[in-house]
Amino acid sequence: MNKLTALLGIVASFAGLAGVHAQVPSTTSAKEELVNIKKVIVSVQKTPKIQADGPTDKRWTPKDWLEIEVDCDILKSKKSKDPKQNSHESVTFKYFVYLEGQSKEKSRILTGEVTHGNVPIEKDQHSVMYLTPSTIFDLTGKKEGNPSAVKFWGVVATVGGETVGYKVSPGAPGSADKPWWEAPTAPAKEAALKKKSQTPFSILWADFHLDESSK
Repeated sequence: MNKLTALLGIVASFAGLAGVHAQVPSTTSAKEELVNIKKVIVSVQKTPKIQADGPTDKRWTPKDWLEIEVDCDILKSKKSKDPKQNSHESVTFKYFVYLEGQSKEKSRILTGEVTHGNVPIEKDQHSVMYLTPSTIFDLTGKKEGNPSAVKFWGVVATVGGETVGYKVSPGAPGSADKPWWEAPTAPAKEAALKKKSQTPFSILWADFHLDESSK
């Protein structure tokens, strides 16, 4: 069975969802759109080499991580009574990534969430999560990260538990009310995605990604 046939079989297995697509929240699942998710980029990042005075340097080869990065606009609530409102206290981004493993048993829906605090109401804001080299190797059997191993992704932004932003990868089955990761026949879920603060990238691009909430 070639990969295309296998992928089509996976899509069809999401019972009752195939052929239905959604890129924006439905009226039943969204309180108000406060996060316009423009695109989600899956790419490979090498473990950064950071030199420090004092410790003896070690010889090592940087490994591959998968980076899932959200590019979005943060919008002001139309219901806000504060004309000077320039930020939201917190916004939570929930990530869902279907990773094709080296076997059916190794395929997973990888999940993770990050809450950003003092989120500015501005265009071109960014959220991010990562998949570790060890998880990539365990599931795919390969040490090299490959964005094409991610067959579907989905990102849901919430405020106070209410959906305020939603986007799934092009061609993904399901809808905002019945997303592909909640299908009865969906693969097993695993909370394997890491927040930026949990990775070696934590000190990089400080003003590019939204601040993580300390709460």
